[in-house]
Amino acid sequence: MFTGSNQLIALPCRRWAGPITALVAVTLLLMVRPVAAATYETFLEPARVIDISTPYRDRIDSIHVRENDPVHKGTLLAELGTGVLKARLAEAQQAARQHGDIDAARALVAMRKNRVRMLEELEKTGNARPLELSTAKTELAMARAQLQDALEKQRLKKSEAEVIKAQIQEKQLTSPIEGIVVTLYKQEAELIGGSDPQPLLTIAQLDPLHAVFHLPPAAAHSLKPNGQIPLLVNGQQVIGKVDVISPIIDAQSGTVSVRFILANPDHRLDSGSRCTLVLDDTATNNTTGEPVNDRTGTEKPATDQGPLQ
Repeated sequence: MFTGSNQLIALPCRRWAGPITALVAVTLLLMVRPVAAATYETFLEPARVIDISTPYRDRIDSIHVRENDPVHKGTLLAELGTGVLKARLAEAQQAARQHGDIDAARALVAMRKNRVRMLEELEKTGNARPLELSTAKTELAMARAQLQDALEKQRLKKSEAEVIKAQIQEKQLTSPIEGIVVTLYKQEAELIGGSDPQPLLTIAQLDPLHAVFHLPPAAAHSLKPNGQIPLLVNGQQVIGKVDVISPIIDAQSGTVSVRFILANPDHRLDSGSRCTLVLDDTATNNTTGEPVNDRTGTEKPATDQGPLQ
């Protein structure tokens, strides 16, 4: 009887052992279930790409760079024909240096002033007629007007020289940015500018680089401006800074454009490389880029799988 009693007690334990074990297993799976992640890909692109051209229709006199040459802001790239302008500049500068008319006008003013002063002294003793003094003062005013005219003409000549200098500088094409010469379209002695749509050359700024992702609105809004986010470029992790999050959802794709900035001082990263962004279902801190949970910490229950057997 005692043995049979033991068997009766053990039977219920074996009956519930299977369902309890399954329940524990499912609970553990839910606890260690990996966070869902989404992967987005794009390609690195230069921060700026600039075509160098000119509004003047002119012949290229000289080109000072070649393709793949690094350039700095202000680097002289090419010069157009400036022979005529340089001749006009020399003429204007020579005219601006001439002061013969000014010296003559100043001498005349000094002479007229002395005559007026002398007649004023004579008038006090009654030895000068009023009409004679009035005429002398009029002549002094005219002499001063001639001096002013000579000075203004000299200033105009100097201004003309400055204008010609500016025109020469416009025909000296310089780089507006720091970058690399990507493509050279023209050669020396060819015409450029005017109605010709083809530029002289193209410069690309490779530091920094940009990565533009088109993300679902929820993913885009989980990022914050200036946030530091890890990215993968050809399998190598780099840090990208969130630069611009578009306030507009594209109507066709239903995505939001997000632009990242990647520092590239040593040109270690190549423009055109594949860039990958991995986001999970957490938001991103706006300064450190470390993920922070924006949910309540509860998971929605999975679909009902029926009673455990």
